[in-house]
Amino acid sequence: MIIDGCPHCNAATIIRNIMMSQGTEPGRLGLDYKALKFFAGGETLLADLCTSCGTVVRFHVKNTDRKWMTRD
Repeated sequence: MIIDGCPHCNAATIIRNIMMSQGTEPGRLGLDYKALKFFAGGETLLADLCTSCGTVVRFHVKNTDRKWMTRD
């Protein structure tokens, strides 16, 4: 899905694929996936941001071909 404008203010000033940072809390920010037999990896979250009103239009990852870890 390509977003042409902000759903909040309708502006077309969307900056795409901004990398999210963790901040000062320990741990990492992202989506976990099974990397190897006993190890997990983390896929960085990216955001698309409207620079007119500050709305985060969407969160997404670059690589979608992962064995995502979920809670069942």
